[in-house]
Amino acid sequence: MSPNNAFSNDKISTPGLMTFPLIIKKSLTALVLCLLLLPLSRYLSPSTIIDGKHTYLAYLPVSFMIAMVFLYGRVAIIPLIIASIVTFTYSLDLATPALVAFTFSLIFPIAVCSLVTRYYLGKRWRHALSDKGVGIRIFWLGFIAPFSIKLLMYLTGHYVSVPVKLAPYFGHNSLIFMVVDFQNLVAASLIFTVVFYYPLRMILNPHYARAFWRRCVMRDFVGPRRLYSFTWMLCLFTLMVVLCSSWGVLQVSGYLVPMIFVLFTLGIRHFGPRLMGLLWGISAWLLLTYNDGFLYGVNTEFALSFILSVFISFSVCMLYMTMMFKVNEWMKRIYHSQALTDPLTQLPNLRALEYHVQSYPEGTLCCLRLSNLEFLSRHYGMMMRIHCKRIVTSQITPFLQQGEQVFQLPGSELLIFLRGQHTDARLEHIVELLNSKKIKWHNTMLEIEYGASYSVIDDSLDELHRTLGQLSYLADQASESMCVLSLNTRVEDVSDKTTERVLLLQKIKRALDEEEAVVLYAQPIVNQAGKGYQEILSRIIFNDELITPDKFIPVIAEFNLSTRFDMLVMKKLVNFLYLHPNESEYPRFSVNLMPLTLMQKDIAQKIVSLFTQFQVPTSSVIIEVTEEQAFSESEISMQNITLLRENGFKIAIDDFGTGYANYERLKRLQADIIKIDGCFIKDITTDSLDPLIVKSICDMAHTKQLSVVAEFVETEEQRRLLHELGVQFLQGYLIGKPEPLNTVHTF
Repeated sequence: MSPNNAFSNDKISTPGLMTFPLIIKKSLTALVLCLLLLPLSRYLSPSTIIDGKHTYLAYLPVSFMIAMVFLYGRVAIIPLIIASIVTFTYSLDLATPALVAFTFSLIFPIAVCSLVTRYYLGKRWRHALSDKGVGIRIFWLGFIAPFSIKLLMYLTGHYVSVPVKLAPYFGHNSLIFMVVDFQNLVAASLIFTVVFYYPLRMILNPHYARAFWRRCVMRDFVGPRRLYSFTWMLCLFTLMVVLCSSWGVLQVSGYLVPMIFVLFTLGIRHFGPRLMGLLWGISAWLLLTYNDGFLYGVNTEFALSFILSVFISFSVCMLYMTMMFKVNEWMKRIYHSQALTDPLTQLPNLRALEYHVQSYPEGTLCCLRLSNLEFLSRHYGMMMRIHCKRIVTSQITPFLQQGEQVFQLPGSELLIFLRGQHTDARLEHIVELLNSKKIKWHNTMLEIEYGASYSVIDDSLDELHRTLGQLSYLADQASESMCVLSLNTRVEDVSDKTTERVLLLQKIKRALDEEEAVVLYAQPIVNQAGKGYQEILSRIIFNDELITPDKFIPVIAEFNLSTRFDMLVMKKLVNFLYLHPNESEYPRFSVNLMPLTLMQKDIAQKIVSLFTQFQVPTSSVIIEVTEEQAFSESEISMQNITLLRENGFKIAIDDFGTGYANYERLKRLQADIIKIDGCFIKDITTDSLDPLIVKSICDMAHTKQLSVVAEFVETEEQRRLLHELGVQFLQGYLIGKPEPLNTVHTF
């Protein structure tokens, strides 16, 4: 029997499945245990003296008998009968009829109630005592069995002669005494059965003992849970010392009794039901046995009855609470598992990938593309796509090591997380193997074409999602030639198969990592008096190679690096303003934010915080956004623009007039500057329509008190005409070419 099976099945064996020699062996083992532990359980039974009469607070032989039935089933009945007769013959002064009647009164109700419990719960009624069937066990073995025992003892006392000292237990006493006596039997069956059951199981089955220690004890005393566990155990130990002591705190200890219930209620949400049941049984036995402080002032049957009622009530509540909490934890695990699993393919999804990367921060992420799967699914249906992904996963799984896994991506891709060395060679082998196989679908052999890309990753979730987009693009490129392409962060490690676009992407990523490779330039924007500000432009200088914006901006936008790039530019500009302060109240620079940047939540607050950190006034910078962003239906973009404007930034609309602007939108435009797109400026001196368009834009802008900037001004004739049309600020090579920011002088 494995440790897990030993732990999950709370039983010893099933008699119906045992051979006769094995039954004999089990019976003899049970008999030895009964002969040894039945007298011990009677000796350990807590008791007290009420009105000069001996009273049990919990008759532990009943607990032991129920525990033996749980362990051995019906095999335990005969050993219990033999051990009871032997034990009570030597410990009680009973005649033979009384001895037989007393033994029958104890064992017969337990046997009958066990049969009824088995009838309701089935053959596995002794399995997992803290799980399914708790209510039925509580009712039949926790209440009906004790009630039947007491009823049979009451009848025995009327028809069979018993010694005087035992007469109170057989009905020759007051009604309240019988109530207390009945309560002690209920307490014994509900509270103390586990005190015998779990230790006996551990003694009889070492696998179970190891499993109990590992899964019920050690899991709570290692890792982040250990502080709470040790603190809780210390509080329990302190309370037990105070409540069970005979020091000069008797008056205080009685008032501390509710604390034990509060403490165990707190422990229910932290410890498992098995450990809690065992700890509660031991604690209750100590409280009832060493009761000088706990039962201080309790000298009547009524007070004792109340205390036992509280113990019994709390025990029932605790059993149900532990069960409910365990079911709740189980349901949480199920929901968590479902949240991490794709419902169609039953493969781990992207959320599962995030958790996996955090568990294994160093690894290689591979994107496997099934290039013609989309085409095939149009002919064979969605279920074919699901079937293919499952088959491909089953073919890949034998090549995976510990910590490696396949993850589902929507569409025609799968993700493979690999660890260790030579992942590129392993991935190439996997792709070659897949390309050599066909997949059967309804008697049709499908030939899938595969391509893959890979990249070394870390545990940064932001970087992970950017990498996924890059890998998807690269896997699409690789599928055209059914090969494997690399997306490493180290340019010198790039495979010669990598396309020029991917090489450019890696240079950009390296530049963003090093930061110094991104160099800021500035181009002047001036009015007729030669006053104005400068627009910040960016260049990437990588290994003495100058990369211009027309090359790297599209790649940055495509691979979702815009936010990272824009924030780096903003950081460099703020640092320059901090080192070169100016008392001017007018803007000194303008900087452009890409569309995807403004669609990031809280990006405006991050920019404002950056200026606040360096104590640079926001009024010194103009934020340029595209016309598309200015009239965007995106709530996040509009909120970011509004927040920037409210915090002192002026807003400029770049590329104005290219298709998004209309009169209705212009009426609600919230900006300070509009920049006329260069397509209206280049031919303004030769195209008769361009001056009319520029004039219309200027008139509308002046009505709304907006400043107007014209881009791409390259001739004197253009400058003269633009000023006549009402354009206030000009930008272009005629005004000034971009120069490195550290060499320019601001206005």
